[in-house]
Amino acid sequence: MPRLSALIAPRLTTFLLGAGALAFVVSIIVFPDQAFQSSLQGLQLWWKLVFPALLPFLILTELLRGLGLLHGIGILFEPLFRVLLRIPGIGGFIMAIGFTAGMPAGAAAVSRLRNGGQLTRDEAERLMAASHLLSPVILVSVVGVGFLQSAAAGLTLAVLHYGSALILAMIHRLRISPDAEQTPYLRDGKGIVTRFFSTLEESRAQDGRTFGKLLGDAVSSGVQQLFVIGGCMMMFSVLLQAVYSTGFTDAAALVLQHWASSLPADDLSAFLSASVAGILEPHLGAFAITEQLDDVYSSGIPWGFAALSALLAWGGLSSHAQVRSFTAATDLRFSRFMLARLQHGGIAYVATLFAWHPLYAYFGKDATVAAWAPALSRNSSWLMEQDRWWPFISPMMLQLGSTLLVMLVLSIFAAFLFYRGRHSSK
Repeated sequence: MPRLSALIAPRLTTFLLGAGALAFVVSIIVFPDQAFQSSLQGLQLWWKLVFPALLPFLILTELLRGLGLLHGIGILFEPLFRVLLRIPGIGGFIMAIGFTAGMPAGAAAVSRLRNGGQLTRDEAERLMAASHLLSPVILVSVVGVGFLQSAAAGLTLAVLHYGSALILAMIHRLRISPDAEQTPYLRDGKGIVTRFFSTLEESRAQDGRTFGKLLGDAVSSGVQQLFVIGGCMMMFSVLLQAVYSTGFTDAAALVLQHWASSLPADDLSAFLSASVAGILEPHLGAFAITEQLDDVYSSGIPWGFAALSALLAWGGLSSHAQVRSFTAATDLRFSRFMLARLQHGGIAYVATLFAWHPLYAYFGKDATVAAWAPALSRNSSWLMEQDRWWPFISPMMLQLGSTLLVMLVLSIFAAFLFYRGRHSSK
């Protein structure tokens, strides 16, 4: 029986993938105009949002890795992240990249570190789950200000998104078995500054590339990864339009109306369409879901915002396909990543139900919005037709630097505490 199941599973997977590809091609042939328009929408989304947001960070990550600075930063962050998440300190930079640049920059960096042997498989899988996030600009500027017309709503969604990701990382950390394989934490008696410079020199010598060669490789690798991301986004945009054009959501709404007879068929169909969009693509899904939400200032149970928060944490099958393309050459288990996305979505859903109203009341004050997002408090509009994403690049780099600085201070504080703890116990 085990041998039979082992034979059936790959064949069934191949059959389903083949059937899906065939249905995708047929939908393009049957609905050529809709497929063309949806592919343009995906291309526009990639060019105006994803390309300028990710390219600088993908190039920066490869440059830091080749220059040895990424490994040196890992030494500085080692005291904090060994205790907090039981991962090497180099994971701190990956989490900062995921927080600032957004998905799938974290997965791309994790895959490179796993191929280089800097992370064990379990550490890489947990780090990828914790760093697969939407950027603050997407959550606050696009979803909050652009879609919901409320910077306070965007800030609330951002806090819930990152807070639930931290909870997920802590849950994964607590479930590690004591005998699990870990990257060794070398304690050679040297100071952290001395170890930083020695690690920097060793890593730079092992890489061996000149700066010109390294810069060319970084740009080439970053652009290649972005073309993979763009292709996935365009494909899923066409797939989403194909689902709409075939009338699948309308048929499903008629079937479900037997169990939810109190809801009008049009409302149920619109809700299903928004849910399908959120499952397939996070940006288009967020726009579709916000169109179905009631007034942001509603005082009832925030079921709609909880669903939006959960789907943003889920990330969409489009980003999952991008992650799969980056991890294909590694031994990282995609099933663990998918499970983490479901867990993140569930935690975000529950957290939004309980914390939406108090957080929104806090961020709803004009002074609070001006303090957390001064540029957004003066600009309440965002249009896809306007090139407004490019000016965010410099603030995002400043945000990355600020995040790394905060992590460094916390790491120094953690190292000081453990230094005192070891000496007081002697």
